[in-house]
Amino acid sequence: MCIYRLVLKRLIQLDAKRFAEEALKRDSRIRYVAIVDRQFNVLVSQMREGIASLTSDDSDRKFVQLMPPILIDAVEKLWAPLLGTVESVTVRYEKVLLVFFSKANYVVVLSFNPDVSRPFMSALTDFIQSLASQYLTD
Repeated sequence: MCIYRLVLKRLIQLDAKRFAEEALKRDSRIRYVAIVDRQFNVLVSQMREGIASLTSDDSDRKFVQLMPPILIDAVEKLWAPLLGTVESVTVRYEKVLLVFFSKANYVVVLSFNPDVSRPFMSALTDFIQSLASQYLTD
């Protein structure tokens, strides 16, 4: 790799690190920040200080390399001509809420506690749960 690419890669990683630090500083609800490039190289993977991760550092890095190609790129390539580009994808587990944002040449991944305020999605989840308990029982 030429020196120009090495310097550029280092500058991008520094900006990604500053992005993560600023995001964690500005929003106390964020547990974790990761940024990957479109080749799915992890530029930053940072858990909020004092917050215990639910997974290992290695698992976090593997996860943020694996999920964006599935959640963002594959869906975008298939549907972008009809629906436009993907802005974000939300995945809610029992123990964590993940949000993937497509931003130019990067994917930003944030995690939150699952009880973070999301009025529309919470109301929609309750609505679907109510219908499912009535009509989708075995």
